Amino acid sequence: MQFDATQVIEALHAEWRWILPEISEVLAVSSMGNVCIVDNQQTYWRICPEELSAEIIARSASELDTWFANPDVKADWQMSGMVSEMIELYGKPELGECFGLVIPGVLGGKYSSENTRRRSLYEYLRFTGDLARQIKDLKDGETIQFRVF
Repeated sequence: MQFDATQVIEALHAEWRWILPEISEVLAVSSMGNVCIVDNQQTYWRICPEELSAEIIARSASELDTWFANPDVKADWQMSGMVSEMIELYGKPELGECFGLVIPGVLGGKYSSENTRRRSLYEYLRFTGDLARQIKDLKDGETIQFRVF
């Protein structure tokens, strides 16, 4: 996945700042727009835009290596089958593009070709970060209404 690290950091600072600390470096970006970063305290995070989440995955480089070595984590990160299908439908993402869910999984969106598009990674991170902030205090089962302007 090709990306501009500065633009990834800018997008995350713009809309994920409510949960993320100061970012030191972008370590990896998946074809589905997931981002692995390290913060200034040497804590490693995974931003999962399709699930509107950001979580600590490791507190050291060796813990990160162990995390990425886990076959289940690797399969979830790569999503090879879905990515292959998306490449057939939409073509390979170019610099700064990813595949992303139209309706996030946490809001009932399906991990399917019908609910996935090729899009700007930076816009996707901004959109999902803003949406995650807006719904962070909702309880499971609460009803929401989207207003698109």
